[in-house]
Amino acid sequence: MITSKKPRADAKLKNLPHADQETLWLLMHPTDKDTPAYTLEACACHIMLEHGFEPSLSSLSEWRSWFALARRMEAAAQRANQTAIELARNSDLTPQDIERVAQTVFTAETLEAGNVKGYVALAKLRLEFQKLELDQQKFRLLEAKAAQADAAKDVLGTTMSPEEQTRRLREILK
Repeated sequence: MITSKKPRADAKLKNLPHADQETLWLLMHPTDKDTPAYTLEACACHIMLEHGFEPSLSSLSEWRSWFALARRMEAAAQRANQTAIELARNSDLTPQDIERVAQTVFTAETLEAGNVKGYVALAKLRLEFQKLELDQQKFRLLEAKAAQADAAKDVLGTTMSPEEQTRRLREILK
């Protein structure tokens, strides 16, 4: 299950095994249209019988919202991964292009599901990633400049003629 962060240790509902959470979700959202959905009260009774604790109705309601979001995020991630796998098999796109397309699919899926929080979190991650890439570019440029300076210093410390030193410095500083 994909979640933005690990649930607190005292969040009993969120820390139930995934299969038990899926069961609880299906009780509240049956796939068969003839089966009535459990109410929050009925779910609380089910949890008491199956897991030995009785959640408050507010915590059960909050869990339902949290789990719905987690399911949407997981589904979006799966579709993005499927897209990436399919593109890797059947296209000549670069790995970076495949990642961009998969990321676009994930973003579209989260927005379509109304997951503005997920989109904002994703946008923040993207900005952090771009900042990291810029920092890496700056670092590489600084390394290159430092290497040029070292090479220039080596040329100036030789017994070459001034003309030869000038020619070598021009080559280094291109």
